[in-house]
Amino acid sequence: MLPTLLIFLITSSVIARELPEAGMPDEGTGSYITFLPGNMPLIISIPHGGYLMPDEIPERPCVNCAKNQDIFTLEIGLGIRDAIHRMTGYYPYVIINNLHRTRLDPNRSIEEAADGNRNAGEAWLLFQGYIDSASALVTGEFEKGLFIDLHGHRHKIRRTELGYLLSAEELQFDDEMMDVGTFIEFSSIRNLVSTNSGALSFSQLLRGPLSLGSMLCDLGYSAVPSSEIPSPAPGEPYFSGGYNTTRHGSSAGGTIDGIQVELDLDLRGELSRRDKLIEDLSKVLLDFLRTHYFPDSAFTRSVDAR
Repeated sequence: MLPTLLIFLITSSVIARELPEAGMPDEGTGSYITFLPGNMPLIISIPHGGYLMPDEIPERPCVNCAKNQDIFTLEIGLGIRDAIHRMTGYYPYVIINNLHRTRLDPNRSIEEAADGNRNAGEAWLLFQGYIDSASALVTGEFEKGLFIDLHGHRHKIRRTELGYLLSAEELQFDDEMMDVGTFIEFSSIRNLVSTNSGALSFSQLLRGPLSLGSMLCDLGYSAVPSSEIPSPAPGEPYFSGGYNTTRHGSSAGGTIDGIQVELDLDLRGELSRRDKLIEDLSKVLLDFLRTHYFPDSAFTRSVDAR
């Protein structure tokens, strides 16, 4: 485990660093963590798409911990960044873990993520520190924003799973029960419930016609939760959101909402489908920002529409 003083020094250096302009990578991160600055209120992290297996960071010795790479999520995340820039002229913030999940899992606490390895621990701190920095920059300039933790799942049911820190069992409650304050309080989009432009209820934001899941369904994708699939059926697998969504979403306060996006293997594996997914997911994220956060802002409008 890293000493408390070292954790403080690394985290402070990340926050204090003079970051480059949007579109330019921060070369100070080395090869393990990449930070791509943005100039719009969208932050995308890619924790499990990395390929690097350096000798100085051995395989994590943890037993029964997940070590599978979320294949092609790195390529999809970078593709979304490029597509949004092409569509709007603006860049989202992107934070990438280039280490393979056998070496580092930054969607866990540092103890489990690095398993005591100092180099892996420093990479974890950089990854989390850059998301914290991006969140601070977005909050300072735009007052609120959206954080997407991008993943890929291998469940047999091929659909996109959207995590708001609600379990499959909780999503099975009806809308009236879902709109009770207890569920809202612990959700990663807690801030959005009280600030969304259309004054929509929590259940509407989760699975109404203007939810992220329903926007994906409108383009031909299967997603849960959504109007089409309000919740997983009993016994069906579902990822509700992990460490990053908890830490960087608004469940604990703040004005940056978080959603864990889990893409199924069929969407990621075939190149033609992957290219279409990048285009469609970029459009949906912009539409979600436009609908619920910034209806009249330049960074959610097409370049051609200006």
